[in-house]
Amino acid sequence: MNFTTTHIRSEKVTINTRIYTILNGRKKPGEVYLAAIAPDMELTVITLDEAPGILPCFEEDNACLNLPDTSLLLCYNPAQVLKIGGKHYLTGPVILVRTNMDGEVISLTIDEVYLFQKYLASHSITLMADDQKLPCICID
Repeated sequence: MNFTTTHIRSEKVTINTRIYTILNGRKKPGEVYLAAIAPDMELTVITLDEAPGILPCFEEDNACLNLPDTSLLLCYNPAQVLKIGGKHYLTGPVILVRTNMDGEVISLTIDEVYLFQKYLASHSITLMADDQKLPCICID
């Protein structure tokens, strides 16, 4: 499938139309869709089956952070957290999941991806060390 990369803008948040298209119409029946982002990867929609390829510990030792006032969990590898100046920074890939009342992982909606974009806009930071840039997400 070939998608043109255009964006939907609202305030300071941009959503790639590929994400919008998948979540609002091209879903495969029964497929669970999540979102993923990494220092070397833009925010994208993935399936539950693809999650361990991006975050190998996804179903094992990952930690999850609940985004305030949502049923969204930001899952990450605890070994990829830096503590600097009393703050914690995620330095590796993260996967956004949504759970239902039974704790089961269910597909994200476009509105939830938008909430995640807003969260990233206010929590993303680039740390510098020895002239190297390290994109991170502050979780404090």
